[in-house]
Amino acid sequence: MERNQKIIALWLMTICGFACHSLTDILPMFWGKDMAVVATNGNVDYGMIVFMMTLSFFIPACGMFCMLTDCHAKLLRTVNAVLAVLIALFNIAHAFMELPSENAGQYVILPMMVVIGCVLAWHSIKIIK
Repeated sequence: MERNQKIIALWLMTICGFACHSLTDILPMFWGKDMAVVATNGNVDYGMIVFMMTLSFFIPACGMFCMLTDCHAKLLRTVNAVLAVLIALFNIAHAFMELPSENAGQYVILPMMVVIGCVLAWHSIKIIK
């Protein structure tokens, strides 16, 4: 498989991983568990919503666009690598913040997100050279 295709597939897996992570968090609600966040008054922090949307969709989409362009500009490969390293570092930090968790599904998703993020960063850095 060509390296560009691998990187694009890893970006897609990142988006899917974030979606699965969110779904796994809300699944207990369907079996009657109260999902209200403790220490909140019910108001939504829009800054956090924008931040998570940026990390879970906008950055991966920008990384994919960098790899989908037909030009072979080193700048686009470098931007992709910076975004990939940023996502890898976020995945690692997020796994340390979330685990241990009451939700057993996160023990599958978060470590896999760390692996995907690290492999994505590795391939993205390697393609610059």
